[in-house]
Amino acid sequence: MPADVGHYYFNNGVNCLFEMPTSDARRLLPAHLQPLEVQHERSILSVTAFDFYKGDGGIYQEAVLAILVPPRLTPGERLPKAALFPFLVGTTTEPSRREGIDRWRLPHLMQDIEVTFKEGDECIDISVGAGGDPILDMTATSYKFEATEMLFHTFMSDDEGDFVSHVTMEGEGYSEHEFERGSLTLYEHEMTKGLTLDEVNDYPFREQWLKKGVEKFTPLRSL
Repeated sequence: MPADVGHYYFNNGVNCLFEMPTSDARRLLPAHLQPLEVQHERSILSVTAFDFYKGDGGIYQEAVLAILVPPRLTPGERLPKAALFPFLVGTTTEPSRREGIDRWRLPHLMQDIEVTFKEGDECIDISVGAGGDPILDMTATSYKFEATEMLFHTFMSDDEGDFVSHVTMEGEGYSEHEFERGSLTLYEHEMTKGLTLDEVNDYPFREQWLKKGVEKFTPLRSL
């Protein structure tokens, strides 16, 4: 496994947070992680899409479904903005999929997906599908953009153990708000089969949009 930091440069990185059933979240999480709840029995589904134009995985687009969990705090280390467990990742190319599996131990849909981004003045529409079948449609809206640098914890688990990476996101323009103007449509598909679709909110309670940025993964730590 490479010991260096992974670098992935993107034009747009969009993340929206939606309420989901805690019962689904618990089924999808490994035993050592617990979901964060926004209210009793309602946890947090993170839907993220990236348009990567260069970096360790090459040129590709990616969609990530994840659950928010408590971060792993260590005295003397920086407090992350959030912590996530990605339960399924889809990418548009085989080399990027191998990078995610072999280097970062992330669970992937084992076929190429298609991801389209349609950017407007104050919103961005994202459609994800595979082999002609829709997976999800998401719209995120903007507030105001400012340069940013944020830290996240990303957890991974496979047959060889449990791991964490500290992921830094940097960008020239970052917008975040809780105006609930975006939307989400999920379709029946292998990528969404762990979710009770009609119990996931179709609007986000938080919308995040990062432009001209870089995602940096630190080498995995065993837990």
